[in-house]
Amino acid sequence: MKNIFKIVQKHSFLVLADQMIFSGSNFLLAFLLARKLSISGFGFFSSVLLITYLLVAVSNALIVQPFQILAAKEFGKKSLGFVFQAALLLLLIFALLIFSSAFLPFSVLTIFQHHIFSIIIFISAYILQDFLRKVLLITDKIKLVLIIDSIFLLVFPLIAIQENLSPGKSLMIVGWVNGIASIPGIYHIVRNSDLSIKNSALWKYHWNAGKWLVSASLLQWFSSNFFTLAAGIYLGASALGALRLVQSFFGVINIILQTVENYYIPKTAKLYYEDQESARKTLFKNMVQWMTALGIVIGLFFVFSQPLIALLGGEKYIQYGFVVRLISVLYLLIIYSYPTRISIRVLEQNKAFFTGYCISFLFSVLSFHFLLQFGGLYGAVGGLAMNQILMIAYWKILLNKKKISLWT
Repeated sequence: MKNIFKIVQKHSFLVLADQMIFSGSNFLLAFLLARKLSISGFGFFSSVLLITYLLVAVSNALIVQPFQILAAKEFGKKSLGFVFQAALLLLLIFALLIFSSAFLPFSVLTIFQHHIFSIIIFISAYILQDFLRKVLLITDKIKLVLIIDSIFLLVFPLIAIQENLSPGKSLMIVGWVNGIASIPGIYHIVRNSDLSIKNSALWKYHWNAGKWLVSASLLQWFSSNFFTLAAGIYLGASALGALRLVQSFFGVINIILQTVENYYIPKTAKLYYEDQESARKTLFKNMVQWMTALGIVIGLFFVFSQPLIALLGGEKYIQYGFVVRLISVLYLLIIYSYPTRISIRVLEQNKAFFTGYCISFLFSVLSFHFLLQFGGLYGAVGGLAMNQILMIAYWKILLNKKKISLWT
């Protein structure tokens, strides 16, 4: 019993436990909402969530990512208090922008006008909780992060007991629970920081570091989500709801791919710079094995697409079983690209990495109207697939042209 208690107290166990709670709760919440809301209602919720992800990317780039480096160099109460107040100021700016933009003379924004206060509460609370989690992880307050993520679990019974759940009500519930979950983090920062935003050196540091990170974050968000958001505008909320439901399910594959990337990049880089060719080849064989195993799993998703989507969202989603098959093909392409993607990262071809996303985004902007108008959801997922193909092709051509190789 004592040994079990020691394991539970270990930092690594707490980090793993928190990641499981955080990832699992977001994963399951998508499926609960898909079942409780109508398809179009879930599509509306998903569109708000996509916009939230964009604003989170901006917040991370301007505040959190520069603070990661600053905390490692010279962490202090002033820097902690500064980023907290800067985050609150950014939230106020976001809230004003959302309120103003909802009343622009565009018919597509009409539905947002009816839920404007729910949207502001949801987005503000989501960004605040995300900010607090990341800052507390940076300052190694894992137990506090675990408390925040555990409090968020209250969202499940609160949504489950709702008989006629509307999109606006779902936003309010998730928003308020996120707000309540943020209280321990706010209390900790207020008690352990110097709350003074008048610091020209910190303003300058965050702006100089953040302005470039914002550009990269926006580009990455648009290249990944442009087709999905455009699908909601062109094809309606129901199509967006079905697409986001399937993408949420494949988020599990994303987590696996991110874990693999985080494992293989440092390992491969070490072997490459130590010039251990045989070890690199062995590592590549291992990578091919997991790629094959993951490919087989995705193949099963393809074959059993209709029962799978009915299990996730209910019988009302059966007509969208083809979306599972389309996303399965997309993820097979993503898996195929991973050796090339890792090569670009390890060989420090950062400009090429950035350029690949530029090409992807440019293709999205030039082709989305044609693909969505004539292809519907097939066109949306086809556009995402073409983004991957263009990036892989560009990276492979560049590596061949420079005659550099990681795996051979």
